[in-house]
Amino acid sequence: MEKERRILVIGATNTDIAGECFFPMVLEDSNIGSVSTSLGGVGHNIALNASRLGASVTFITALGNDVFGRNAIKEMEGLMDISHSIFSSSRSGVYLYVTDEKGDMHVAVNDMAIVKEITASFLDEKRKIIEDSPVVIVDANLESETIAKASSISRGLVLADAVSTLKAERVVQSLGNIDILKPNIMELEFLSGMKIEDRSSLKRAAWSLLDRGVGAILATDGRKGAYFISSDTFLHSGIGKVEVKNTNGAGDAFLAGFAYAYSADRDAASALAFASASASITAGSEETVSGEINADLVYGLAKEIEIEKIS
Repeated sequence: MEKERRILVIGATNTDIAGECFFPMVLEDSNIGSVSTSLGGVGHNIALNASRLGASVTFITALGNDVFGRNAIKEMEGLMDISHSIFSSSRSGVYLYVTDEKGDMHVAVNDMAIVKEITASFLDEKRKIIEDSPVVIVDANLESETIAKASSISRGLVLADAVSTLKAERVVQSLGNIDILKPNIMELEFLSGMKIEDRSSLKRAAWSLLDRGVGAILATDGRKGAYFISSDTFLHSGIGKVEVKNTNGAGDAFLAGFAYAYSADRDAASALAFASASASITAGSEETVSGEINADLVYGLAKEIEIEKIS
């Protein structure tokens, strides 16, 4: 039953190079810590989380013919269908980030030029797989025209991740075709042009995007939880009780969890709890995508998460 859920993800894959400080971070100086590498990228993380939850995942991404790209192919094959991806001679994507002693990310640099090869015309060639997918997820590492093409072709539920304030603008021209947009609070401020200081200003900011055509806003606010806002619903979710080790990737798990749960019964409250539980499990792991995450584990934690209906 669970494996019959089909999700198409279109987005970035890259190798994450993570620096973790063991002590309070000192800027402009060398910090004692550890450095590790793993496979990442917003699209990849969403696809892998959805697969580990039990969905049947097709992932369209761009991979280079180098060590990073070949390792990525080996890791993803068998977990998801990547046969519709671009296999390029370009340099594979790399994402470098540094977390403090609490696991919170402070700075990151991304080299994602290869993602530009996923063009609108390329997606025209993939029209059938996009049309046939009940759920399509895109991330804003893609170019504006590519997001517009994917969201306009889709006949199913379209979700989009705003990714960052620098890339969030790429979703703007597609708002009318996006059913659910996931920004964090900073990205929502950028997209709405409004300062968010409380729930009233949050609602106004979200509604400014609803007025521009998006179906619903799924806004994350770190340790303060998350919100689902549509024309008739305003919900807040707390977070699971876990020891936070690394918040990088938690937002990706959140969107994957929401898509997985919401695609089954369109119940925003239960999907929000499931998403928050997914994010919490990821934040409690050293890995960007938790190796422990599965539907049973997430459902168990989701029962402990409070969902507040806001008037």
